[in-house]
Amino acid sequence: MKRYGVGAVLFGFALSLAGCGPEKVLPTDLLKPGSGPVPSPVPTKSDPEALAVIDQAVKAFTGGKPDLLAKGKYCRVAMKGLMYSVDSSNQSDAVRTYAAAWPDRLHVTNDSESFGSKRAVASWLRRPEFVITSNGTEVRPPNPAEVEQNLASDLVGQLWMAFLLPATDPKAVVFDPQTISLDSRELKLVKLSLGEYPVYQLFFDTKSNALVRVEYTITATGVPRRTTMIFAEHKPGPDGLLLPYRLECLHNKSVVEKWTVEKWEFPETIKDDEFMPKKK
Repeated sequence: MKRYGVGAVLFGFALSLAGCGPEKVLPTDLLKPGSGPVPSPVPTKSDPEALAVIDQAVKAFTGGKPDLLAKGKYCRVAMKGLMYSVDSSNQSDAVRTYAAAWPDRLHVTNDSESFGSKRAVASWLRRPEFVITSNGTEVRPPNPAEVEQNLASDLVGQLWMAFLLPATDPKAVVFDPQTISLDSRELKLVKLSLGEYPVYQLFFDTKSNALVRVEYTITATGVPRRTTMIFAEHKPGPDGLLLPYRLECLHNKSVVEKWTVEKWEFPETIKDDEFMPKKK
């Protein structure tokens, strides 16, 4: 089985393989360079007010025990839910599992069924290598470098961010703190820059200080895709960590996934060979 070595989507690329159909393409006039708002420049240092927002979130997440942040560096997750097509009314019942090691190791499986048709998609990431299979057959994307980067960016935005590991990384720059109203709810918003990854927008509930929403933009098959990850129904999990048990993912404002977390686990370690398929 060939490994892609890219010097240098998870879930988006796997979603299309899982039988939910292609994503809706935005009008081309909306995608031309310079046609959208110009992003604000990223500062070289974090804003003290933005750091205070992160500190409050860490306190809420760990119950005031910041040393517990390290628990999230190895995790296993099991969830059930639905995967949707944005072009039709089709939906698939799905089961997803993760095994991940901070910062760039991942094995994720998606087992889905729609109208009696079953599909098993698996992704392994051990940067810079990755492998994706569909029903046991390796899938070779036309742009491996793009898919590898998107896989890593989705891992950060959709899993690691729930544990605040990217936000507390020494290399992270957090900036542009705001208080906004979204869906009749007051939220604190900060932006996060972390090296080669896209700029992430992090939304925190003003009452609980829990992370409730993450937004970022990647390029998939040459087209910008805005990803929104919603975290809900937070409650104490293993080690008392405040974890979300309802997840929802949107691409360009269309819902593509809804999940209920059945189990969070934080083992002491996960063997590195789990993040590449066994050689045949």
